[in-house]
Amino acid sequence: MKESAKLSIEDQTLIGALQVAPRAPWSVIGKALGISPVTAARHWQRITDEGTAWVTASPGIAWRAEQCFAYVEINCAPAQRFEVATKLAQHDLVVSVELTTGSADILLTIAASDLATLAHYLLEHLSVMDNILSTRARVATKLYTEGSSWRLIKFDQNPQRILERSRLEMVAGPVDDNPITMTQELKAIARLLAMNGRASYSELASLTGISATSVRRHTNRLIRGRIMLPRTDVSAELSEWPVQVYLWADAPIDVLADSARVLSQFRQVRLCATVTAASNLILSAWLRTVEEVHRLELAISRKLPQVRIVDRLIVLRTVKRMGRLIDAQGRAVGVVPINIWEHPLEHPAHLTD
Repeated sequence: MKESAKLSIEDQTLIGALQVAPRAPWSVIGKALGISPVTAARHWQRITDEGTAWVTASPGIAWRAEQCFAYVEINCAPAQRFEVATKLAQHDLVVSVELTTGSADILLTIAASDLATLAHYLLEHLSVMDNILSTRARVATKLYTEGSSWRLIKFDQNPQRILERSRLEMVAGPVDDNPITMTQELKAIARLLAMNGRASYSELASLTGISATSVRRHTNRLIRGRIMLPRTDVSAELSEWPVQVYLWADAPIDVLADSARVLSQFRQVRLCATVTAASNLILSAWLRTVEEVHRLELAISRKLPQVRIVDRLIVLRTVKRMGRLIDAQGRAVGVVPINIWEHPLEHPAHLTD
């Protein structure tokens, strides 16, 4: 087992560049950072081999599609927490699994192609697992910010401009809010992007048997429609932001959207979503110390006095993040491919093995 070590400045810079432009060519990354494309690619290969950071594409809430998210708090037999979390991490719809302390033992992030599939999983699959004592689910109504928008570092104007331009060029056109039917070709590409968000059009074409031209068009549709969100993830434990916290908050309905937009601008916040629950906001933040939990709450209180923090969960260990299996040092050590579009409504026997 490798010893944990903080990221070097060089590692942070390269990871930061790929957070801005996850699918940018190495020529662009090299130009922005002042290094050769070969050096950038070799450097990134080492980082991914070590499991320090990785590029994927996670499901999003499409503007007019039914694709949805839920955040599920689980309480279970104390001695069985890790065993339960490990089993849950193998489920297709469970994109993230975190062991927490506070009012829940485990927090799940679940993605589904529609509400019916989500309901079936919660009622018919999750409820029959051994050693789960109780669950509480909150369905997201809108994502205001999520992991693909969080940045490890900030760049000067020129590198930032180069990276931003490349990101926009990789997907020609604005956000597409038209409904998208997930064809077999789109599903195949989405699954591959979830495993490797930097897969080239030629690689995707080779793996799917679809022409490179069609692959480019399909990939653009998936990203423009926010069906898939390219993102570069990094080990929290190895970064300067090792403390992960979830805050449940409540805001008056007439200022809910405005409150969510303001909360999304906080430097520490990686996730802000409105949810269907008594506490109608969820926040996820990465912090430098546990003490900063209360500092963040104080900052929120001063900026948004109408927002009330209802509860908080501290992450003790991440077992899975957006399809990647994570070890105790926070490194990616495996992958359970995200596949939320072909999940069978039958009751798979392996869910209760």
